[in-house]
Amino acid sequence: MTSARGTSAHPGPQSGPGPATGTGTPPAHDPATTPPVPTTAASRRHTASRRRVLLRQDDPWCLREVVLAWLAARLVVGAALAMTKFIADNARGDQGARLQTTDLLGWDAGWYRTIAEVGYSGAGNESRRFFPLLPTLVRVLSHLPGAGAHVGIVLLLVVNLCALGFALALVRLARLEGLGAEATFRLIWFAALAPPAFVLVMGYAEALAGLLAVAVFLGARGRRWELAAAAALLGGLCRPLGVLLAVPVAVEAARGLPWPGLRRLGPPPATAGNGTRRATAADGTQWDATSAGRIGGRELLRRLMAVLAAPAGAAIYVLWSDRTYGDGLAPFTLQRDEARHGSTGNPLSVLWHAARGTFSGELGTGLHVPWLLLALVGLVVMARRLPVSYVLWSALVLAAVLTGSNLDSAERYVYGAFPFLLVAALVTARREIFTFALVASTAAMALYATLAFTLSYVP
Repeated sequence: MTSARGTSAHPGPQSGPGPATGTGTPPAHDPATTPPVPTTAASRRHTASRRRVLLRQDDPWCLREVVLAWLAARLVVGAALAMTKFIADNARGDQGARLQTTDLLGWDAGWYRTIAEVGYSGAGNESRRFFPLLPTLVRVLSHLPGAGAHVGIVLLLVVNLCALGFALALVRLARLEGLGAEATFRLIWFAALAPPAFVLVMGYAEALAGLLAVAVFLGARGRRWELAAAAALLGGLCRPLGVLLAVPVAVEAARGLPWPGLRRLGPPPATAGNGTRRATAADGTQWDATSAGRIGGRELLRRLMAVLAAPAGAAIYVLWSDRTYGDGLAPFTLQRDEARHGSTGNPLSVLWHAARGTFSGELGTGLHVPWLLLALVGLVVMARRLPVSYVLWSALVLAAVLTGSNLDSAERYVYGAFPFLLVAALVTARREIFTFALVASTAAMALYATLAFTLSYVP
């Protein structure tokens, strides 16, 4: 992986030794000596930026930036919700009709709350398309003293705490992959203020699913197979696309196996001290020569369990659905309804149909096209800058989106493939580009949140 520029750990050249002075009055200026050159505003900004980098390197979690970005996202979504209420209160029709709106517990969040309150049987057959991890977690926490009557609040608390954990986990993964402090800084803010990220404030499962996905990569890339297995198992219980986590885990598990062709995958990241660094070619040569002999049966079993964990998580829900309702595949087949993800289609045809909708009154459908084209470009960049496990997983997620005849929620699904956030952080190294991209992203996030709260956009 290519690290971001401008992340040197050294603030600059140090001045040489000078005459010793005490702590009292500074020595008088000698007129014979050349006066110091005054610093420019640009150099002061550069020095301040480097100092901020050093401070961030001292904090392995970048907690200050994470919390600030987390709060900023909630301020943006809160402002969008307040604007929605203001518009609804002041926009009345001739017969007193009011604008229909929703809130943080609208759309899919309402389904999760209902499932947590009354279970799948009480929520209706359609509720089975929502996987059980988030509503089960909320249901368990709702049994705490005083929480039973506030399931919606519990749901929002769980989701927003998971969003904070998602950002912190991204920081750890960025360090594992060798991203510099400045690239990590950009990653934090893009993760918080990406246009679809307003769902991390609502009662959606994206925050929990994102946290688990990052944990899977942390475990697989860091050779901690128990962590990868546990997170993948829960990921398979969290979202239908969670089963795809088996692919990147399989890629990482295959590294070092003495089979033809697998050496092309290269070595895993090499850790150094309290930080991390990217593996080098020298590391790869030594690692390939010695790793095959170190992999025993127990290690192979640990890797295999990690690979099978995500499908096992999904299988648990499928088997329960089959035993309870007699239709185990309903959690997946219900998504193929035309009003949801739709039937499988040709990606090119799906994109063309969506683009034509812009000129035939279906502006909402056409708005998906630029983002999906941008994701395709990002996938190409990802193939050049990130390990293959990231690329394959993101490609599968994007393919799942593009093969559905209904592109509603496409941006949210793509956002769930967090390597696209890593790409955004890597390609915006110039300060001007990053500033413009973040401002535009924040404005788009506020716009999409407002459209979602006014029932004009399907999040």
